[in-house]
Amino acid sequence: MQESTEDRPESTPPRHTYDRLGDISEGYPANHFALQRVLNVVQERGARSLLEVGIGRGTAIAPLAGAGLELSGMDIDERFVATSREVISEYGRPAESVVWGDIEDAMTYPTLRGQADFDALLALGVLPHARHQQTMLENMRALLRPGGTMFIECRNELFSLFTFNRFTADFVVDSLLADTEDSVKSAVREFIEPRLRMDMPPASAGHATYNNPLEVPRLFAAAGLADIVIHPFHYHAAPPVLESELGQQFRDGSLALENEPSGWRGLFLCSAFLVQATRPVEAV
Repeated sequence: MQESTEDRPESTPPRHTYDRLGDISEGYPANHFALQRVLNVVQERGARSLLEVGIGRGTAIAPLAGAGLELSGMDIDERFVATSREVISEYGRPAESVVWGDIEDAMTYPTLRGQADFDALLALGVLPHARHQQTMLENMRALLRPGGTMFIECRNELFSLFTFNRFTADFVVDSLLADTEDSVKSAVREFIEPRLRMDMPPASAGHATYNNPLEVPRLFAAAGLADIVIHPFHYHAAPPVLESELGQQFRDGSLALENEPSGWRGLFLCSAFLVQATRPVEAV
C-alpha cells in the first residue's frame, strides 16, 4: 500500500509548512535538501510537468509550482488529498490535479494512467512502505514519458553501520553475515550487542523497508529504469544516540555536511538517499 510522505495526524494539518523546512528549530530540514536536487535536475532537463506520488500535506507544492512546473499529485489518504487540492488551487492548478490512488494498484488512478506522460515523478517516503517495491517502481515508470526522470526516496540500510544501536546488530548479523553458520552469527551477536545501544531506537509498530544503495541500481534496472544515480541526504555528524548530548552542535555539523563532495561518505552518514532514474526512450 502506498504511504504518504507525512505522518498520519488525527486531524487535517495546516497548510504551507514548506516555508519552515529551512528553519532548524522546526526539525532537521531533510526534504529541503532532497528538493534542491530535484529542482536542479528538472530545470537542467527542461521538465515542464511533475507528478508527486504521496503528496501528503502538500508541503512541496510551493517550491515545485513556484519553479514553473505543472504539478499533479496522488495520495492514499483522503484527508491529504483534500488538503493538497486546496493548496494546489492557490498556485493556479485545478484541484482535480490531485487524486486519490494507491501507486501499487494501477487500477486506482485511471485519470493519471490516461495521461502517463509526465516529464518527472517524485516520491518521498513512499517506497519504504511498499509491499512490492518492483511493482511500485514499474507503475511509476509507466506514468513517465520516455526520457522522463523519477526521484525516489529510500531509507539507507548502510546507515546502520553508523548508528551503533540495534539496527547495527541486525545489519551485521542478518545482512553482512547472511550466509554464515548460525553458530557464528550467535557468537557475533553475543560479542557486539553489549557494545551497542540495543534499546535504541524504540520499537515501532510501523513497517518500513531499508534499501542498500549498493544494490538499488539492480532493483531499479529490473523495473525497466536506466541512468541510475544515488543522492544521499539527511546527514548525521555523529551517531544519533549523541544528538541530545551534542544539541545544536549536532544539528549544525549535520547541516554543514549536506552536499559534501566525497561521493561515498553519505552512503554511511545519511539516513536516506534519493534515487534518480530515467525511463529509457524505446528504440524505434
